[in-house]
Amino acid sequence: MRNIIKNIQLSIDGTEMDFRLTKLDAFSGAELLRLLAKMPEASDSRELLAEMFVSMAPEDLRSVMISCLNHVGVLLPAGYQPIMQGSSWSWAELEHDTATCLKLTLEEALWTLRDFFGEGGLTSRPAEATSSRQPART
Repeated sequence: MRNIIKNIQLSIDGTEMDFRLTKLDAFSGAELLRLLAKMPEASDSRELLAEMFVSMAPEDLRSVMISCLNHVGVLLPAGYQPIMQGSSWSWAELEHDTATCLKLTLEEALWTLRDFFGEGGLTSRPAEATSSRQPART
């Protein structure tokens, strides 16, 4: 059976917090891949995050963040709780924490799409996007 869950830790205000990522469904993953394929090439995840932030239209960035954060849960005393449900915050602690939300979005996106990236790793361009480009006309 496929592994669709990944646990990670991030520091929030100096406290290590546990998060659970659940892969996006196939339709959401395909849409995410389409949006990321439009972006310039990035050499590492920090550069990819910067490119995503500056290259995407505001509505696309919001859509990607909402879609990704809907698949992230935080470990609280009662168990894992969703970060977002739909476009509403379920864990208000992150509502004004831009850096953590962007990190979680990037982690979710890269993990969901890791199978689309070639030998260069998660931060190289998707193989389909680079091979489908037409050569420049001279």
